[in-house]
Amino acid sequence: MTLGDVRHLGGWFVHLRLGFQVFLSPIFLFGFLIAGGHINRDLVLGYLAFHVFGYGGGTAFNSYYDRDTGPIGGLEHPPPIPRGLLAFSILWQLIGFAIALAVNLSFAAIYAIMFWMSVGYSHPRTRFKGHALAALATVAIGQGVFGYLGGWACARGELVSALTLPGLLGATAATLLTVGFYPLTGIYQIEEDRARGDQTLPVWLGPAKSFRFAFACLLLGGIAAIALIVMQFQIGEALFLAVILAGLLFAVWRWSRTFQQAAIIQNFRTIMRLYALTSLGFIAWIWLHLIGFL
Repeated sequence: MTLGDVRHLGGWFVHLRLGFQVFLSPIFLFGFLIAGGHINRDLVLGYLAFHVFGYGGGTAFNSYYDRDTGPIGGLEHPPPIPRGLLAFSILWQLIGFAIALAVNLSFAAIYAIMFWMSVGYSHPRTRFKGHALAALATVAIGQGVFGYLGGWACARGELVSALTLPGLLGATAATLLTVGFYPLTGIYQIEEDRARGDQTLPVWLGPAKSFRFAFACLLLGGIAAIALIVMQFQIGEALFLAVILAGLLFAVWRWSRTFQQAAIIQNFRTIMRLYALTSLGFIAWIWLHLIGFL
């Protein structure tokens, strides 16, 4: 293998944006925790299938068609699209499906549905991403509902038990928090999306309404999460989450007051910091429960 081959292969893996996929993992882990899951083989395999192969491959698939030149989630300066990225992204996701089958059939079914939703989101023939409401529905169902139910199925091997008050409340919280962050992760690339002809939610709403939409969804999602934590865990944990939520909402409000659409890099770094701090804090809380510390 030559140095050029190594660089080419590295280009494929850069477009998986695996570091960014970590920020999506609280939804899956939250579903796993609320379902009563414990650290085991299925958690490891399920996490790998979803966040390394599923989301990673779907992100690379999207990058192939978007060909962004400005910052995108997890990449401030995205490299050119390498030859063979499309085939690689599909093969990568198929490997993930094989891993998902080793977890259980319910989990594998969710993985398969999410695969086809990611194709519909990015492929030119469907391009849900180019239509604000279709894109919002795809993100809400794909990353929110199914992301949460993937964790649930990984823990229990079935989904019927999710039709309970804790299961439904958790799904509601996961979905609202997901769609709350969604417009903020695209608000820095409004001009690039508009130039490509994509009527994304931030393009459709504009910056001011995007911030209001995000604030409302994050507030309602946070309230649902706090209510669930009061039911399932300790009141002190709910109060701690309320403080974190208040800090997040204040940061979003403050950003909305100083937002300048032309400051693309600054806006990108702001949402990446908010996303990282919120996600890593939530992940830490979940893992403290999984290891029995809380």
